[in-house]
Amino acid sequence: MPRITERHAAVLNKLQSVIEHTDSQIAAERRLAIERWVKTYIRQVKSLEGDKLQFLYNMFRDESCWSGAKLNNTSLGQRLTEESINGIENPFSRYKMACRYCVKEKIKDLFQEKFDLHKSRFSPDAVDDDGGPAASNDKYIRSDLLDSMENYDPVSSFWIDRESEELKLKEYSDIDGFREAVDLKWSEGVEYFYNRLNEQEREEEIINAVITLSTVQCNYNRATVLDFCLYKMDDPAKHELLLKLLEKDQGVYSLLNGLIRWSFLDTVQDIMKRWCYEEVSVPADKILSHHDYGLLLSSFSNVILENPELSAQARSITMDIWRCNRFNEHKKAAVFSNGRVPIKRMLAGLIVDWERGRASGDTGKKDEVLEILQFAKKYCTQEDFVSFKNYLISNLKTVGRTGMKSGVDYGKLAEGLFSELDKVPIPHSGFGDPQSMLEAPGISGSSGHSK
Repeated sequence: MPRITERHAAVLNKLQSVIEHTDSQIAAERRLAIERWVKTYIRQVKSLEGDKLQFLYNMFRDESCWSGAKLNNTSLGQRLTEESINGIENPFSRYKMACRYCVKEKIKDLFQEKFDLHKSRFSPDAVDDDGGPAASNDKYIRSDLLDSMENYDPVSSFWIDRESEELKLKEYSDIDGFREAVDLKWSEGVEYFYNRLNEQEREEEIINAVITLSTVQCNYNRATVLDFCLYKMDDPAKHELLLKLLEKDQGVYSLLNGLIRWSFLDTVQDIMKRWCYEEVSVPADKILSHHDYGLLLSSFSNVILENPELSAQARSITMDIWRCNRFNEHKKAAVFSNGRVPIKRMLAGLIVDWERGRASGDTGKKDEVLEILQFAKKYCTQEDFVSFKNYLISNLKTVGRTGMKSGVDYGKLAEGLFSELDKVPIPHSGFGDPQSMLEAPGISGSSGHSK
């Protein structure tokens, strides 16, 4: 996940501090929900201070804005379109929030306020497309305003009918609205229209949405919509999705990589369990190529180092995937590969993370690294293993990573680990055991994964 700025972190810490709940798991998930909300609206939030930030503080403290551990978009939409909360003025564009949260009953009146202000800025000499006076052509002014809004945020022009002579809302069928929202990577709109589809439409549309949005280059808004759609899928739909993703180049990897990058780890765990652990009539090498397998593990190591709150969960998933019997051939291919390969970058990340936890006496992380090294030693020739060892040590000496401490020689740490391989074999539990995966609760996404 990309790093956040100092100001972003300060705002986030302030807002997350409002969360108090007797259930520690719900409290953790709510803090993560706030983090994601801030990420979505960072352009508007990053400059807020004092009372303006207090507006959000009061909103997130309001229990009606929550449904369990998830934010309640219906309630949020109402709060974000009010003039004030507890006497504190709303610092956001109420019109924009009405559009984004689909508060249709408020959109026309709030747009009219924008329209009146925009119209007042036209000079008497301004002309419309036909050469007539622009100030007396409301349709022209409305279109001009919508153009400027669309350049900043396409959702702001979504609801207003451009073609009408009078101000009115544009009508969408539920399916068309859902598809438009998917195209815009607009998660609130996707949820709004999804709730209006019938059961058959829901299954078909969310599968198509995931297929469309699963790309290697996945931004945060795209990942948010993917997470919502996968959360709403039942098991048969997820199996159908798998079969369709197999028709795309890097289909499964493209889906999972974006979710990992943006730390939707609960969703990734659920998918990995169903597609890689449970019985599916698809060979492992069809689900992930050997190269994509290594890339996936490397992506998890990035989360381990860059997001401390999710580090334990990301590391747990990494080891569960490594221990999955279905991927034994993938593991062999990964450790046999020469040069700069993802599995070695993943190992380097695990070693940095192990060193980070050494002060607390954590030996489990060290054992996990040794387990992977033991596997490499078992299946590599002596020459290949020496190459494997030298690359990993060199990589740790020359490549900087998040979480590295100054004054620590990570290459020497790796050398020490390799020197232990001739000692007693490192035991581990849960090898290839699907029950070891996903049953411990996480905090990175929507729990339950059921409709």
